[in-house]
Amino acid sequence: MVDVISTEGDVRVKRVAAVILSLVMLAAVAGCSEPAKPEETKAPAPAAEQPKKVEVPGVTDTTVKVGGFAAQSGAVAPIGISVRKGFEAFIKYTNDNGGVHGRKIEVVKVVDDEFTAAKGLAASKELVESDKVFALCPVLGTPGVQASVDYWVEQKVPVVYPMTGIEQTAHPAKENVFAVQPNNFDEAKILTQYAVKDLGKKKIAVLWQNSDMGKQGLKGVQDIIKTVGGEIVYDGSHEAKAVDFATPVLNAKTKGAEAVIIYTTLAESVGIMKEMQKQGFTAVPLTSYVNADPVNIPKLAGDAAVGLITGGWVPVADPNSPDIKKFYEVYGKYYTAADGKPEVPNAYTTAGWIAAELLVKGLQDAGKDLTREKFIAALEALKNWNGIMAKDISYGPGDRRGSTAFYLNKVQKDDKGNIVMVPLNTQPYRLSK
Repeated sequence: MVDVISTEGDVRVKRVAAVILSLVMLAAVAGCSEPAKPEETKAPAPAAEQPKKVEVPGVTDTTVKVGGFAAQSGAVAPIGISVRKGFEAFIKYTNDNGGVHGRKIEVVKVVDDEFTAAKGLAASKELVESDKVFALCPVLGTPGVQASVDYWVEQKVPVVYPMTGIEQTAHPAKENVFAVQPNNFDEAKILTQYAVKDLGKKKIAVLWQNSDMGKQGLKGVQDIIKTVGGEIVYDGSHEAKAVDFATPVLNAKTKGAEAVIIYTTLAESVGIMKEMQKQGFTAVPLTSYVNADPVNIPKLAGDAAVGLITGGWVPVADPNSPDIKKFYEVYGKYYTAADGKPEVPNAYTTAGWIAAELLVKGLQDAGKDLTREKFIAALEALKNWNGIMAKDISYGPGDRRGSTAFYLNKVQKDDKGNIVMVPLNTQPYRLSK
């Protein structure tokens, strides 16, 4: 913070037991009136049957094929490229350490869906029907995910970490679709509660993208605003890839908003913050975890980002954490920056890495005799599971949410004048009961 119709099911092997029965009748006449009794012979024992091997899409004795989609061109490409690189880094690391149960993970491709519904859906069809992948991972972006969910369910293909905040990936739960990040509706309620009750900002404006992400975010604010004692003084929508935010920012300012909850993607969030700075609008900006990027927010928004509160479903990286050090070390082994030094991963790189961690965990726990059913059962059994970067992941019968923990971060200047994102809480922030 991205889809269609063929049939995939269990391969049923019909065993046919052959029973061979031979009766040989020998007649003998020995010059007497009583006929000789027939002599019975035993039927030969049937040859030992070799059970036919169950064929599982994308699985051989030495490989397991996976693939997904993420924007590699266009406005969302910086996110999609980072996701792909984070995913591939952990897969390369796994393969370099022997793979899983003797199998190397083959990433067939990560299709460039250009953050569009049609291309995301086409990518899902291609990967499932033509490439015969075992599972779909990674998949990035609301348009492609939303267009593909029904197809995934029809095909019963495992989908690991659809990267979107829309509710449809987890509500209602779908047996083969494993969400990870929290949904927009719940997070918007958290941000609203924090703005009103913790910051004391009762007059709220909501600037939202005209998409499921934005609509569900607005819905969350509307659902809780009266409960926490606040009011929505203005809400304004914009289309995806919008660049002009002068009017909605002016409207929010004129209405006296004390906090602005921003429900849109990174580039548009940066545009809104820059417009707020330009107009001298000092309301506190708050935004979704999809924008909790400690690298790109300061880089793209500069001083305009100072004061921003972001959600987050994992804490901001602690450079002294052994897990963070491991993450940086492994990622830097496979990707280097232009200056030849190890590339520094960002929040989207982390998301791709987490998707790969969860995929590998499912493959490990499913055992050597891999099937899609065993893989799904293995993931369903996870309770508060932690990987290197994946934290507190849980599933269960009828539960495919993954993570329900929320953290809050703030962008500020450090004592050297650098713009940094720091955590506001080390324990999950939750809705008041």
